[in-house]
Amino acid sequence: MSEDPNRCRLVLRGAESVASCLRHHPRALREVHMTAAGEQALTEHADALRGLGIPLRLVSESELQRTAEGPCTDACAVTLRPEPGLARVGDFTDWREAHETVVIADGVRDPYDLAAIARAMSAFGLRRLLLSSGSEKLAHHPDAWAEARGAMEEVVLMRAAALGGLLGLVEDRCCVVALSPSQGRNIDLGVPVRVPGRHLALLVSGGELDPDLRSKVAHLFRFPGRADSRRLSLAEAFPVAAAWLTSAPVPRKDGFLARKRARHSKGKGSNPSQ
Repeated sequence: MSEDPNRCRLVLRGAESVASCLRHHPRALREVHMTAAGEQALTEHADALRGLGIPLRLVSESELQRTAEGPCTDACAVTLRPEPGLARVGDFTDWREAHETVVIADGVRDPYDLAAIARAMSAFGLRRLLLSSGSEKLAHHPDAWAEARGAMEEVVLMRAAALGGLLGLVEDRCCVVALSPSQGRNIDLGVPVRVPGRHLALLVSGGELDPDLRSKVAHLFRFPGRADSRRLSLAEAFPVAAAWLTSAPVPRKDGFLARKRARHSKGKGSNPSQ
């Protein structure tokens, strides 16, 4: 399992996670261990696994849990994963052109919170997840992958070193909306966030927002809940915020502004004096 020092060993727990890995990253698989229940759950995938040359081992539940290094009743898989790459300034330009919403998990310490973020991202079609301020330590945490139930396979993990400096460099291209446990305004679910000319980044903070990041944030909202009552936790709040932000209208490639820019470019090109 150590043929590549830049790849990390990660054990996936649960037949659902194994099947998701097969669909999205089959080359990461090294071997699959399963009980009789797991064999039944993975029946439709058995031929594909054998076709890839993945060893399939039928084991007892106690042996399965030893291999899985945690609670597991049906199947687990040994995988090798690359380290998340570093996000660069140019990436934000690409994401802007693709109208791609980026999620930034800043200072998230609980693997169950990261799993909830991944599940919500999968549900609302978000793919890019940047990890910063310690969140990157959860990139290969087995509990996060187990609780995500396959959703971690659908997100693209990246690291954001010196996040404040990075956001300062892309401020003209990226509108950062932050979600904090107790700082900011209440979310108005009836009013979508509008970010004309820039792409959107949703920054979710595991604690109070770092003062260095506060100046880089265009909109700051607190976790939903009444002021005189308990607010939602991060794992509860993020799906609400993700649903709200993804409801914001995305500029159409053939919309009014696009047509106006096209006419302007055509006019400049046809003028011989220019």
